[in-house]
Amino acid sequence: MKNEDIIFKELEQLLDGLGIGLKFRKGYFKGGLCRYRDDKYIYLNRTDKKEHQISIILSELEDMDLEGIKLPQTIKELLSKSEA
Repeated sequence: MKNEDIIFKELEQLLDGLGIGLKFRKGYFKGGLCRYRDDKYIYLNRTDKKEHQISIILSELEDMDLEGIKLPQTIKELLSKSEA
């Protein structure tokens, strides 16, 4: 498994724990967090590279209050890099 695949799996598990679903669609859109009624989803463009999909998820996580949530070490490192 490539490193990007491992990171993506960890992000999927984290989002699942936060109650945020992932939706993959094809089209001309940037992607990001959406709310539908009481549910939250992150929409990702199916045709984007895995690296770009990861960056979209990380940018959405930066805007969330993750205090008190146990994050995998790789995700902590990626979030701290993107904040710097």
